[in-house]
Amino acid sequence: MRFSEIQRKEIIAANSGRFLGYVEDAVVHQDTGYVEAFVVAEPKKFMAFSGNQKETLKIPIEDIIVVGKDVILVKGLD
Repeated sequence: MRFSEIQRKEIIAANSGRFLGYVEDAVVHQDTGYVEAFVVAEPKKFMAFSGNQKETLKIPIEDIIVVGKDVILVKGLD
């Protein structure tokens, strides 16, 4: 699966059904080249006046339950 395909999927917390955002970047292990985590940009809940800083979540690969056609379900974030 290409990274661009992952970026188009919604990240959903499995225990609450809450939309967490979309994958913005990946953390890759320097030696093995394996993806260790996804960096997810959180949806904006209100107008931020502090500039262009984005709130992000780092979701370890171990917390991914399933990668579906349209969504990625993750555990343990609520």
